[in-house]
Amino acid sequence: MHINLIKHQGKNGKIQKDQSVIAKLFRSTVVSMIAAAMAAMLGMLIDGIIIGSLLGNDCMAAYGLILPVLNLASAIAGVLAIGAQVVCAQRLGMGNIRGARKAFSMLMVITLVISAVMIAVFFFFRTPICIMLGARGESAKLLGYAVDYLTGLLPAFPSVLILLEFNSLMRLDADANRVIVAVSVMTVLDVVGNLLNALVFHGGMLVMGLTTSGSYFVALVILLFHFRKKNIVFRMTFKGLRIRDLGSILLTGSSSGVGSGSAMLRIAVINQIMIATSLSSVAVAAFGTVNTVISFVSGLMVGVGMTCAMIAGMILGEQDRTAALTLVKVTVRLVLTVSIALAAVLLIFANVIAAIFKGTEDTANAEQTARLVARGLRFYAIAAILYGVNNAFVNYTQGMRRMALSNIVCFLQNFVYIVFSASVLSGIIKGKNETDAVWISFIVCEVLTSLTIFTIAAVQKHGMPKGWKDFLFLRKDFGVAEENLFEASIFSYDDLMPTVEAVRNFCKSKGADERSSHMVPLAVDELCDNTLKYGFVIGKNSIDIRVICMNDGWVVRFRDNCNAFDPTKWLRDHTDEGDSALHIINNEARSIKYLSTLNLNNLTIKL
Repeated sequence: MHINLIKHQGKNGKIQKDQSVIAKLFRSTVVSMIAAAMAAMLGMLIDGIIIGSLLGNDCMAAYGLILPVLNLASAIAGVLAIGAQVVCAQRLGMGNIRGARKAFSMLMVITLVISAVMIAVFFFFRTPICIMLGARGESAKLLGYAVDYLTGLLPAFPSVLILLEFNSLMRLDADANRVIVAVSVMTVLDVVGNLLNALVFHGGMLVMGLTTSGSYFVALVILLFHFRKKNIVFRMTFKGLRIRDLGSILLTGSSSGVGSGSAMLRIAVINQIMIATSLSSVAVAAFGTVNTVISFVSGLMVGVGMTCAMIAGMILGEQDRTAALTLVKVTVRLVLTVSIALAAVLLIFANVIAAIFKGTEDTANAEQTARLVARGLRFYAIAAILYGVNNAFVNYTQGMRRMALSNIVCFLQNFVYIVFSASVLSGIIKGKNETDAVWISFIVCEVLTSLTIFTIAAVQKHGMPKGWKDFLFLRKDFGVAEENLFEASIFSYDDLMPTVEAVRNFCKSKGADERSSHMVPLAVDELCDNTLKYGFVIGKNSIDIRVICMNDGWVVRFRDNCNAFDPTKWLRDHTDEGDSALHIINNEARSIKYLSTLNLNNLTIKL
């Protein structure tokens, strides 16, 4: 046994290590999740930069008018995506593949219905919608540009929704790299197409929108090739579709809706605060640019949060308290690392970022706006460190389906705290830097949100939180009593026999009969030995083991991140080897279930 790699905790011989399967899963998942989470806004950001730099101020203003429509599409996609990923992950964690497939099918049906309705409404009413969004009065000259851009973007709606939804579902179905490829191709096509339109073809805002739609469509086609693969979890089925699955998806994804709705209200209210300043339109323009950058930066945190929510959903299905603890630790550590890095970038390059959005315009207002943008970004950089942790809390509790906690904190963070502090500070800060009332409110908001989370933990504990376990926010009936649970992680052959012996001692300590005292350790020995022999790479792979003492028997669960291997299929294909240890275990077991999800092998044996 490698003492420096493994440590025992508790009387039940529990063995743990920081590099558990859950920790490795989180780190391997988060990159693709971030990429796809940012995809919905990436095309819009590219359009904004190219339009502002090459098509002129009127086109840029028209682009700004259409942003609420794009935000609406992203908000709907967020609710459906996170809701579906948590519901499907929970059902897969329970071994309910059929239930996960039904939820996926309902997701696809409602996505296509919503996309069709949105396209129809925004097409037939595109002119009055653009007028309502602000293309009237002195801004009436923007109407044609806005209508053209909106018309060009309409075909993108199904792709925008499905791209975000498939982000985590592809990971659950062990095909995460496809998302990265799709997003990469989409980005390249959008940049090249927009530049050709602006510099060569001069197709205006209509072609700018169509180019973005085309790039999203190509990404969608790449994703759809996933369904040509064999042995995948998610397949479309119309048999047994249930409206209550839609209800579960919407309820679980409600925090995303609360966040998006609160953000829209926040922008509307703070715009009025900005208008009340002596800088007026310059301040509003600066706030709009800062919000665009914040949306892009937040996409990184959204990706981390979606990863956390998805894995939390799986853990909820498995009722695994140890995995929940590991998830909270690794999420907070990664979020802090990413947040600090982002804060440093914003602090150092605030002027450069402001200049990018300023474009080539050389006026006093443009220069003043750029200065305000740079100042706002530096204030936000400080807030971003706490924002990452606070956002992770919302997503983690969402994944654990603690919806009241998730929704309340989300609303306080995205609307109440920031609007309250901006309103108060605007009455205090006057003069040259009066816009600082809004910039400082970013920091105050995140501090208040962190204090709220800490207070909730203290109330649940009935005392001062002191460790990671106090921030799990699990229901009282979650998981298995610790005295009935053995857990271990194996990282090399040297760990196998000590773990088997620890399992045997655990069984004896729980009063197991002679048969169980033999079969449970045999299952651990045989299954782990096979995994270690075939495709196991020391330092890369590990095996997590759970042994649960139930009233009516024993449950042994194995999870590893090695190459896919289905023991149940092997048993069916090797009936002539009936004297093997695996066949003996199969003959004695009440049930054996195998599931490959999130690039993990999950095997549950009931004895």
